[in-house]
Amino acid sequence: MSLFNELKRRNVFKVAIAYIVMAWLVMQVADVILNNIAAPGWVFHVLLLFLAVGFPFAIFFAWAFELTPEGLKKERDVDRAKSITHVTGRKLDYFIIAVLVLALGYFAFDKFVLDPARDVALVQATAEAATEQATESRKEETSDQSIAVLPFTNRSMEQENAQFFADGIHDDLLTLLANLGSMKVISRTSVMEYRDTTKNIRTIGEELGVATILEGGVQRAGNQVRINVQLIDANTDEHIWAKTYDRILTAETLFAIQSEMAESIAEQLEAALSPEDREILNKRPTQNLDAYNAYLMAGQFFARSGYSDLFQAESYYLNAIELDPDYAAAHTGLLRTYNQLEDTGAITLAEHKVKAGPIAERAIALDSQSGETWSALASFRFISNADGVEDAFRKALALGPNNSIVLADYAEYLRKQERYEEAIPYIEKGLAIDPLATDHLFELGRAHLYLAHFDEALAAFAKIRMLSPTNPQGHYGAAGVYSTLGDLASALIPQHQAVTLDPDDYETIAFLAWRYRDLGDETSANEWLGRALDKGTDQALPMAVSAVFKLHAGEYEESTRIARTALQNQVDNRWGAHSILLRVLRDAALRSEDY
Repeated sequence: MSLFNELKRRNVFKVAIAYIVMAWLVMQVADVILNNIAAPGWVFHVLLLFLAVGFPFAIFFAWAFELTPEGLKKERDVDRAKSITHVTGRKLDYFIIAVLVLALGYFAFDKFVLDPARDVALVQATAEAATEQATESRKEETSDQSIAVLPFTNRSMEQENAQFFADGIHDDLLTLLANLGSMKVISRTSVMEYRDTTKNIRTIGEELGVATILEGGVQRAGNQVRINVQLIDANTDEHIWAKTYDRILTAETLFAIQSEMAESIAEQLEAALSPEDREILNKRPTQNLDAYNAYLMAGQFFARSGYSDLFQAESYYLNAIELDPDYAAAHTGLLRTYNQLEDTGAITLAEHKVKAGPIAERAIALDSQSGETWSALASFRFISNADGVEDAFRKALALGPNNSIVLADYAEYLRKQERYEEAIPYIEKGLAIDPLATDHLFELGRAHLYLAHFDEALAAFAKIRMLSPTNPQGHYGAAGVYSTLGDLASALIPQHQAVTLDPDDYETIAFLAWRYRDLGDETSANEWLGRALDKGTDQALPMAVSAVFKLHAGEYEESTRIARTALQNQVDNRWGAHSILLRVLRDAALRSEDY
């Protein structure tokens, strides 16, 4: 008998396979247990060495000994006629199958339960470390001419509308201070996180990287308004300056109060005011109080950013412009609203051109010295594929070098132009001014993703989830990273969370359908695609995904019909939909031999 047949007869191969599979399973379970009990690294290494040393002994015993009904005997002492190695072999087969089932079960548990949890924990730790590092960096870079204006307290009897009024006054003061080039002013997004906060002034100053904090309150009663403010040293918690303004409620007095406050703050911080700064302080945006109230309401709805909120903002901005046709800030706000509506897919590119075109021209004609207006104009030109985008952005950056909105707009433009490395410094500068801004973090994550800096991208999206758990950006951003890495199972989890948080976003649903198709789950893919098409009828991305699905199903005529219909209807080129639709037409023609 040959050596191979003898090894086979004595079940040596089966013992080797059983040992290897069992050893792998032991190591996987040990890895989890030892990590959870924080065991030293050498314990795992000793176990690995023990199992490795045991392997040749297992092979030796399989060769030299045989298990008989009378017990374990040396192989040479067993009569071949009475040998039961075939029975033992079958038992080993069952044992190997059982261990393999356990191993597959553990692998599935590790892949779909433990692995995503470990990734989340790792990314969370990375994000927290990045936050800690950024906080330390902000401490070192804190300037004496830096300030955070906390949300004003509403002290009026009427709550809801009065809160809008208090928030609007707060926003206007922030904008005014941000336009004074000599100071670092933390933007709205970050300071709003501290509404009704229990944190002390020193903690807030450290987290935002500022030397001073302004607190205030607004009380409105009939035709009277009272605004009281106090400037506090963030390092010592000492009051630097305080004042109460009691005035008759008119647009003129409100703007005068804001200018006086801004000038007093600049004086207390020893910030030099240029002639251009003083011109900004003396400017009165409108004389119509009703127009100003409408403008304040519009700004609060715009800040919420939901579909219905943006349409509410549009309505209030239009009302402000109707009341005061020369209200420059209202025109800029309306232009930004139309840009945002197009960017989110709430209006089409064609609607955007019709609505925003006249507003863009009027806004810049009314105020050519506003960085935000030039930035909004640049974004409009970019969306409309018009000339002069870079020129408008350069003008915006010159007028508002420390304006968070201008920096965010330009960074988004650079990212969409695939100039990722250029975008990152502007995003980081924006984060220095607005450290808790999720939009900046989303842009940072996307830029790092396209540069294949996957850990940095995941950290940025994790920080969004930490700062704003209900914001879907942090979830579908992470899904995009996992998908790029080829980890489709991990991508599914945050994609589902994004859909749960924003169930009306048909584009997020369409991407979920695509991920299911990539995983081979055609039933779930088609189910989610149906939901995307129901919510986004005749919209670019759902139609593009539908055309791809039909193509892969071999329905070439139907895939061609969908693609042609979408292109003929001039759907917007969202998420590269035009390229997808053209590839569908090409591939369908090739597969149909229509060269």
